[in-house]
Amino acid sequence: MTDDNLFGQETFNGVPTGDIDHVFSYWKETFGKRSSTVLDEARKKKIATAIKNYGIDTCEKAIRGCSMSPWHIGHNPGSKQYTDLTLIFRNADKVEMFVGIFEQESRATTEMEEWLND
Repeated sequence: MTDDNLFGQETFNGVPTGDIDHVFSYWKETFGKRSSTVLDEARKKKIATAIKNYGIDTCEKAIRGCSMSPWHIGHNPGSKQYTDLTLIFRNADKVEMFVGIFEQESRATTEMEEWLND
């Protein structure tokens, strides 16, 4: 579903492929993924939908929120990580849950820093 928009940019499902690549790279960097990790069709679709619905900044917050969740980074009974993009961007509930974790952790960090600096 790659096409060109009015400005000659390549797009996927109406989202510039550069934006999709940016979010994919951000996720790979956040979770220390290998350079060989593939941006497949399923990941492209989830990223494109998330960018359309929330924008790049919120997508980045959702990724960071997942990285701040002990359960999702492997502190669970099976020691399994649940950090794939297809999970983070599975649906609106997941995106909003991870953004909520990001905001809660960010607030807690800010409050701690303010308390320590008083």
